[in-house]
Amino acid sequence: MRIGHNPARFVEKVAQPADITITVVNSIPFLSGYYEQSLGVLRTVVESLQATREPARPYDVMIFDNHSCAEVRDYLKEACDQGKIQYLVLSDTNIGKIGAWNYMFGAAQGKYIVFSDGDIEFRPGWLSASLELFETFPNVGMVTARPFRSPRKYSDATIEWARQQGPGVL
Repeated sequence: MRIGHNPARFVEKVAQPADITITVVNSIPFLSGYYEQSLGVLRTVVESLQATREPARPYDVMIFDNHSCAEVRDYLKEACDQGKIQYLVLSDTNIGKIGAWNYMFGAAQGKYIVFSDGDIEFRPGWLSASLELFETFPNVGMVTARPFRSPRKYSDATIEWARQQGPGVL
């Protein structure tokens, strides 16, 4: 039985999530062989997210760790304690990338959700450039900064469709 008043009753302001949630899926099961440099790469990811923050566009960082080794989890906990990560999920089992995405997309509170793997370095201006596309083209559903080559026939079909939509779409 609890005695007294719930301390949460006296909290006047509850923190609200940012409009943008950056989500990162990570899995580093051990630090040798193929994964030998992975912790350094993960540090670069987290530090690049810190270095490219724009005061006018605040965001929360959510990292889903898919059952990494103790050294990686210790680093992630430390980064979370330092405020570099707002939401840290430490899974006891590796549920795969799609399972992690399903979890994060359900949990992310932002209007915009950025998803990334644990080996992407974020560069200055990346967020403003991405959001500018959403603001310029309000019907856009997804923006990627990743170079992607698709067969020309798909690009041509998209351009032809846009031309049929009338002025202001293309």
